Amino acid sequence: MEKINNLENIPKSNFPDSKITGPQAVRVRFAPSPTGFLHIGSARTAFFNWLFAKKNRGKFILRIEDTDITRHIEKSVKMIMDSLKWLSIFWDEGPDLGGNFGPYRQSQRKDIYIQYVNKLINEGKAYYCFCSPEKLKEKINKHKENKDRAYKYDRECFYLDEKKVKENVNKKEPFTVRFLVPHSQKISFIDTVYGSIEVRTDSIEDFILLRSNGIPTYNFSAVVDDILMEISHVIRGEDHLSNTPKQILIYDALGCNLPEFTHLPMILGPDGEKLSKRHGAISIEAYRDEGFLPEAIQNYLALMGWSYDEKTTIFHLRDLINKFGIDRINKKPSRFDYDKLLWLNGYYLRLAPEEKLVDLISKRLPRDYNKDGNLHNYLEKILPLIRKRMKTLKEASEKIHPFFNEITYSKDLIKLARDDEKNSIAVIENALKMLSNIECFEIKNIENALRQITETTGLDFKKIAGILRLAIWGDSVSPPIFETIEVLGRKKAIKRLKKFKDKL
Repeated sequence: MEKINNLENIPKSNFPDSKITGPQAVRVRFAPSPTGFLHIGSARTAFFNWLFAKKNRGKFILRIEDTDITRHIEKSVKMIMDSLKWLSIFWDEGPDLGGNFGPYRQSQRKDIYIQYVNKLINEGKAYYCFCSPEKLKEKINKHKENKDRAYKYDRECFYLDEKKVKENVNKKEPFTVRFLVPHSQKISFIDTVYGSIEVRTDSIEDFILLRSNGIPTYNFSAVVDDILMEISHVIRGEDHLSNTPKQILIYDALGCNLPEFTHLPMILGPDGEKLSKRHGAISIEAYRDEGFLPEAIQNYLALMGWSYDEKTTIFHLRDLINKFGIDRINKKPSRFDYDKLLWLNGYYLRLAPEEKLVDLISKRLPRDYNKDGNLHNYLEKILPLIRKRMKTLKEASEKIHPFFNEITYSKDLIKLARDDEKNSIAVIENALKMLSNIECFEIKNIENALRQITETTGLDFKKIAGILRLAIWGDSVSPPIFETIEVLGRKKAIKRLKKFKDKL
């Protein structure tokens, strides 16, 4: 990398010459690093940005911060974008759509960052640093003897004369570029969530803007991109709060007003510890595979750190857009509750149109289930039997398998039936007779016939139904037994009753 000395050749639009009033329109961005899947915390950040843009008729920008070459996973870009689309979080500008402020991948913006670096160097606001990692490590180790204050770079390279700097650059000596932090100044800003924040520059060392490999640091590239993309509001996780003072220094050095900052509270597990997989927090892609609906995830994301009132839990998307506001984001960390997410998903499953559910479930079933081409019609009969109890699409598909496959009887189940063998066999024999004699095999006739077993055996029907469940479903819990027998059909129901009797 060589310093650009002739700044007249740089397009004027790349540099704000003085303090600007800032864009009037709302422009927000979600800027993930492609280092893995889209997780629940990042998804919330994206969703809050998107909601804010929609509420204010603004623009939502997707920017890929892919300059961390040690952790970069290229396929993550597609995974992140696919997860956002599944959640119906669509962007107005981005790597795939383009826009007036691109490129939208930082790896394609390196020349822009170098231009900004040279602007700051020429104005005396940044300088070359030729200290090697080994030399810096020595400085840090030596400073450890001084326990009175934290280590700060001693500005050795700032004091190099211009001749020496040029000589080192010409010799292609490795260097970084450091920001010259003003002495003894106060950095102050208002965060929407955390209020007024003040930091003294004396606590900030001359931080690096450009690494020795020519790649910008996060603080520098994020500010440059936010300026050029005219970002009006920066809505991001609380972990970025500590970066904000350094970024404000860069905004000020480049002569730009600040965006409005909103830092979202942390998301913790139910035990108050940092959120992890053991709390049920997995990638958005995994939630999709587990059978969660995007509507349920959207609703739950909104509840983590934001509240409209103290009682409302259900928010459909249109309600969220109308009611969302960053002024209602809480400072208190959110607690991830997997059971609540499951409950919400069950609610949206029960609310979903039957045709939609049939289509979603059918895609999760083996192809041979549709060998006669009648799968959708069969699922339309099954769905009402399991709908009230299912919490995920995966659970729904698992509940459906016994309608298609041969069932097995566990040793414990057989033992349970054998403990009351006399009554079990009596119920099975009566059920076989009743079901065989029904002319029109439909729910009403099935119920009337099977309820007559109470008269011939003297058993309470609750007991009878329990034995029938073991035989028909292979479990003590099943969908409604009369409806289940009707959907299975006479032939399959009788076959299972006989099989169970043989086991006894």
